[in-house]
Amino acid sequence: MSDEKAEGFIFTVVEDDGENVTIEVSQEDYLREKTAGVDEESLLKPGRYKMKRGGFLTRHPELNINQKKRA
Repeated sequence: MSDEKAEGFIFTVVEDDGENVTIEVSQEDYLREKTAGVDEESLLKPGRYKMKRGGFLTRHPELNINQKKRA
C-alpha cells in the first residue's frame, strides 16, 4: 500500500456567489495532473472557467428527490 494520498483535481475558486462560480486552473496544476497520467482530454486547460451551480437538476427536474411522489 502506498503512502501517497490520492488527491482530486486542484483548482482555485476565484469567485462564488452561491449560484455561479469562477474557478482558475493554473499551468502548474495542469502540468501536475498531466504528469500524473490523466488523459489530456479529461483535463481543463489552464485558465478561468465560469460555471453555474445546480444546473443538473434544473435540466432534469424529474430526478429531483425532494419533490413529493404522486400516487
